[in-house]
Amino acid sequence: MGPAGRRRHAVARGPRAAPGPGRRWTHVITATDVPPAEDQVAELRRTSVRDVRRSGSDPDEARALYEAVYDGRDLAFRPDGNRPFRYRYRSTGDGRVSLCTSSVSAHRTGVLAPERQYLLAWSVEGGVVVDPDREDGVTLRPGVPVMCPAGRPFTVTAPPGTVHLVRFDADFLEAVAVMGRSDAPMPLSFPIAVPSARLAPLQRVLREVAEPMLDVDVVAGERATLDLRVAEAVLEAFRPEPADGPPDGPVATLDRAKAYMYAHFARPLSAAEIAAAADVSVRTLQETFQRQEGTTPTAFLRDLRLDKARLALQLADARETSVSVVAHSCGFRHMGRFSGAYGEQYGEHPGETLRGQRRLIAVADGLDRPVPSPRLH
Repeated sequence: MGPAGRRRHAVARGPRAAPGPGRRWTHVITATDVPPAEDQVAELRRTSVRDVRRSGSDPDEARALYEAVYDGRDLAFRPDGNRPFRYRYRSTGDGRVSLCTSSVSAHRTGVLAPERQYLLAWSVEGGVVVDPDREDGVTLRPGVPVMCPAGRPFTVTAPPGTVHLVRFDADFLEAVAVMGRSDAPMPLSFPIAVPSARLAPLQRVLREVAEPMLDVDVVAGERATLDLRVAEAVLEAFRPEPADGPPDGPVATLDRAKAYMYAHFARPLSAAEIAAAADVSVRTLQETFQRQEGTTPTAFLRDLRLDKARLALQLADARETSVSVVAHSCGFRHMGRFSGAYGEQYGEHPGETLRGQRRLIAVADGLDRPVPSPRLH
């Protein structure tokens, strides 16, 4: 269900192309939403673009960092001979897409479970193994991108070296996957690896966008265009399918309930149905959400649908769709209630978002004025 055949969006490029998979970037990059210790971080903010850097020689600090960033557990480092331990870490992104790098001088292993993210990764040196204990485990070759498993924990073992990543917000990538169609955005199931021939266009895009995406002064419509270009390239290369059912393996009640909501938000859902999917009573479900999220399952579902609708409106072509079509595709059946809740949540009418979406996919020519969006097929 990739976006094959879609028209590409122009992008302003710097005077030199940044290295792609298989070669080192001048800047080291990776992703985190966790504010590190003040004396260890250089953080620069440009509107919504965040650049976070961290480095050090303390394995405990590195372990805490990676466990927080990727919701990891059982992370362990093994020294590489007498080589001193060092790690470097950087994240540059706007919440939709982040360019990422992690460099560690030791062997490492652990279980990662990043929530509501999709991760594209490649290793400079190779030898990283994803799911080493599963029959479908994959060993990364130098410079060859793979998609990390989504919707379930996965084990990673890695030799000393550098891993580059592109981290996608799940709502954003799922919305791009159905852009230009009437389908509701749903959780996606990606193959971990695909043939090299399908990766070549993606690798070319990564080379072209790396430098401007690392520039914190590239913001607003220009950055949105870069985000969209990378997302389309990943979808075209890996061609995901809609994920079926809740994640496999043992998961907590809250996670199972959330997964069910994300998979079925486009149709009417009752608290009883969600509770049954999470294998608990309605009362237990409500108590779990109140205790861990500070809200109710119904309110969580409404906010999820609103977020999906906002992304869909931002990515839609106002000439080809309407607010009511988008709202219905995201599970809303009463337009008055939808408009009221949307305005309260985002401070604007959904029609304003739809008309203003031209800036999101504007041609990145450095101009700050709105331009008509291209038709998407």
